[in-house]
Amino acid sequence: MDDQVIRGREAQRHIVDVAQEVSSRVRTTLGPLGFDQLMVDKMGDHLLTNDGATILKMQDYRDPIAKMIVEVAKAQEDRAFDGTTTCVILLAELLRLADTLIEKGIHPNHIARGYREGLKQATESARDNSKELDPQQASVEAATTALTGKIAGDYAEKLVAMCSKAALSAKPDDVKILAMPGDTNSSLVVEGVVIMKEIAMGGMPTEAEGKILVLNEDLSPPQANISLNDPSKIAEIAKVQTEYLNERLSYIKDLDVSAVFCQKNIDTRAQQFFRKEGIAAFKQVRKSDIYRIAEVTGSNTVTDLATIGDDDLGIGSVKFVKAKPNAYTTIEGPKKGSVSIILYAQTEQAASEIMRALDDAVGVSWLVATHPKMVAGAGAIQNIMAQTIIGTKPTLDSKAEAAKSMFAEALLLIPRTLAESAGMDIMDTMQTLSTKMGAGVNALESKVEEMNVMEPLEVVVSAMNAAVENVIALLRTDAIIKSKSFQEVFSSEMGFD
Repeated sequence: MDDQVIRGREAQRHIVDVAQEVSSRVRTTLGPLGFDQLMVDKMGDHLLTNDGATILKMQDYRDPIAKMIVEVAKAQEDRAFDGTTTCVILLAELLRLADTLIEKGIHPNHIARGYREGLKQATESARDNSKELDPQQASVEAATTALTGKIAGDYAEKLVAMCSKAALSAKPDDVKILAMPGDTNSSLVVEGVVIMKEIAMGGMPTEAEGKILVLNEDLSPPQANISLNDPSKIAEIAKVQTEYLNERLSYIKDLDVSAVFCQKNIDTRAQQFFRKEGIAAFKQVRKSDIYRIAEVTGSNTVTDLATIGDDDLGIGSVKFVKAKPNAYTTIEGPKKGSVSIILYAQTEQAASEIMRALDDAVGVSWLVATHPKMVAGAGAIQNIMAQTIIGTKPTLDSKAEAAKSMFAEALLLIPRTLAESAGMDIMDTMQTLSTKMGAGVNALESKVEEMNVMEPLEVVVSAMNAAVENVIALLRTDAIIKSKSFQEVFSSEMGFD
């Protein structure tokens, strides 16, 4: 057979080595003083970031173990919106420590039992040491922690308030971020929809309040797909088209509509009619925006004006903002649940990085607004969990207890990494942490002390659960069987080896 097979200890060592390699790609980015990485893809496009999830996504891993770890990181981001770097480096450290136990003759099943017990005790400790805050306060704390160490942290006060406001008003999927050139401190949150559209024709009102029509059909007469040479026939068709259009425009006028949003095109005659009647009209609006406008204003998406009724219309206020270099329009209505963030940034690179940071921060803020339990950050909760495990009376056999102790040691990698990125003395830091149970690493001042930094309990617990479950799955892997890729098979058959 042409399959590549790795078995036994060789397979286990391979898993550990790959995990360490993946972990090394993101470990240095952790914390407020974490380093950035410059990523360059095959097309030469570059990206400067310290977002662990983004770095892993851009890696072109071919090894199946590496792909599994990247999937774990993606699942952590989808579930908790943050903690991807913590999850990956904890997973790699647990595998490394498990490998040292296997070298001493301890079976993976004993290690799995010890890790699960360690996870159970750590989770209980984290919950016991958590604080339930007011949702608004919790969202502010979570956003502050999520933005720390990123380029967005330079505008923390402004962006944290924006994230908190957005998270308390809508789910993360209903928060849309629009980037524009400008001063980041001028960014704002709109509790409604923002579209990058100007009014369809000059002279239309730039502000409107009242009934809103959301349209999903061409506001123009039907086209006759025939060839005619008789002028009278042409005039007859033009008359029918005009009557058709005027009839539909009269429906809109009779319903006292203030603004029209059309997903498709609006005929020039219809635009002139709207201008004359003082109706604000917007054409070729994105489908996703059409649905959001309908949701915010409480309107139905109309597909046939011939059947339109007052029940199909929504209520809201529309404002066109002629800003440079990008004009935009805001739509606010009585229905809540959709929020837009207008983000200004000096460069495209800064805009991309701040958008990624904001996306995570809004998600985490929403998470704690619904589950407002927070724990001490800056590595303090990991220190507390580790000391709790170490101080707990043994309940398992000696081999499983050894694995449980290793789990506690793995947790301490988080404050250790924070200290390394801050250039602190590692030996002194770890010694001080062992004597100060509630202390964390103040990377900005190179101190070990109790800090007023909080992070969501759900993020911490989720990262540990994901790491442990996948470590156990990988420890139980006895063989790695890899078939040749199509490229390798083709090259071999063509004699290119």
